Order: sequence, then C-alpha cells, then structure tokens
Amino acid sequence: MKPTLVLLAAGMSTRYGRLKQLEPVGPSGEALLDYAVYDAYRAGFHRVLLIIREEIEDLFRDHVEGRWPTDLEVVYHHQRLDDLPGTPPDVLSSPAFEEARGRRTKPWGTAHAILTAKDHLSGPFALLNADDFYGRESFEQALALAADVDGRPDSFGIVTYTLGDTLSDHGGVNRGVCQVDEEGWLSEVRETLDIRPAGKGLFGKTMEGDPVGLTGNEPISTNFWIFGADIFPILENAMGAFLDEVMQNVDSQPEFLIPSVVNESLASGGSTVRAVPTRGRFLGITHPPDRALVVRGLEGMVKDGEYPTPLWG
Repeated sequence: MKPTLVLLAAGMSTRYGRLKQLEPVGPSGEALLDYAVYDAYRAGFHRVLLIIREEIEDLFRDHVEGRWPTDLEVVYHHQRLDDLPGTPPDVLSSPAFEEARGRRTKPWGTAHAILTAKDHLSGPFALLNADDFYGRESFEQALALAADVDGRPDSFGIVTYTLGDTLSDHGGVNRGVCQVDEEGWLSEVRETLDIRPAGKGLFGKTMEGDPVGLTGNEPISTNFWIFGADIFPILENAMGAFLDEVMQNVDSQPEFLIPSVVNESLASGGSTVRAVPTRGRFLGITHPPDRALVVRGLEGMVKDGEYPTPLWG
C-alpha cells in the first residue's frame, strides 16, 4: 500500500502572529508546505492529508487548487476539540471534562490531530509539520521507512536532523532531542525548550525548567514520523491518561503530543522506532525575523537548480 503524506497544519501560529502554514516564502509565492508536497510527490507520495482547523479550510483550498498536480489526491480533515475517538461517553459528559473543554483555547496537540484522522489512514503514512522545510532526501528516506514498517506490527520510524542545523538566529527554539542507540533504534525523545547559543555551547531547559547543556551534534526530532495503523490503539490508550490530567488541572493547557506517546510506548516495550538521520537541509520559521533566512535559503536553492520557479509550472 502506498503511503500517505500527512501535514499538520492546524496550529495557531501564536508566536509568529499570522498563519505560518500559508506564508509566501518561495520566489513565486510558494509556502513551505508546497515544497514538502513537491518533494514528497517526486519521491513517490501521491496522496496528501491536510489536518487543519475548519475555519481555515477555504484558505487552504484557495491555495492548493489549481497549484498542485491534478493526479495528487488531497484530503482535508478538521481537527476538532470535541472529536475524541475511543473516549468513553461518561468521560465526555462529566462536569470535569466539560469545565476543561470550556476553558480550552487551542487544539489538544499533535497526537490528537492524527488520532482524529484515523478513518483516513488505513496504511502507512509520513507525518510532518506543514510549516517546515525538510529537503528532498528526507522524503526519499521516509518512503523507504514506510515500506519497511508496513506490515510489521508496532514498528515505526523517524527522520532525524542535527540540532545545530535547526537553530534560529533570532531566539530560542524547542526541539525533541533524540536518544538513539548504536544500531539506530530510538529509545527516547526529550523535549528541550528555548535552545539557544550561550558561550561556546548551546543551552536549553527541560519541561520542568532545569538547564540542559548541548553540543549541537545531537539528533533531534522535527516531527517527521513514519507510522502505520498500529499507532491508533496506542494513541487511544494514551488519550485516556491525558484527559485524566486535563480534568485534574483545568486551569492548565496541556497538549497531547506525539513524542510523549512514543516515549511511553517505547518504555513499555509496546513498539520500536527506527531512527534514520538525514543530510537534507532544514528550514523553519519560529520567530518573525526567521522568514528572511527561509526566503534567502529557498532563493539560493532555486538559483542552484534544485527547484523550479514556480514549483508547479
């Protein structure tokens, strides 16, 4: 079964101030998701699932239709707060959940996003952010990983980048630092916040606020995962524990994140994840001034003949 490319595009872009997912950064007004789809299409992906918020669907349709190839299947899926597959009805109707839901101001998180899309994903799929640039090589590696995990129960994959290649010149970034053994198996993803240069090294902090020293050579997650349908029972089980946390802390805004679910599954022996490093170039926009660097990077790749302009001529 051919894999699907799943683009996480429901984010609020709070730090950026406007919709990063459709920000024009290419020489002909392309957004970063256009480059992801272009590279994936060249690698052999012919189906795209866009996970978005309902209120921005028209913006995405206006951007996509007439731009992407006509033989590329594009599916639009809405991430809704009330869509919680596998959650018992008594939990959804409980006063604690209703109070937590009423205070919620943003989507539940990346793990919730793909869980709500389960009906569209019966086979292997590559999952990534719609507002990052990953490079052609990474999609070729993802396609090979998808073929490797297809039909192997609870076997998944991740394409990793080198931390030093994913930093911002304009402020700290959050990255999932990967612990990978000598044989290439992932053992843990440690979410590390506000990573930035300090002295001769890099420093960030843990989720608890403790300082972390880094070299810049660490493999990191940029949310480029390869899953099969076996991920959905794992997500449903983890969602129950997450909602318990939400209902016990109604004033907080916790997120149901893919690395947290994967970490728990790895720790329990419920799954394995093959980590494959890529030499592909990574570009991302965390802070508004990062846009200029992305624009220059894409202009340089177009000038070097790596991409046409416009992408879909």
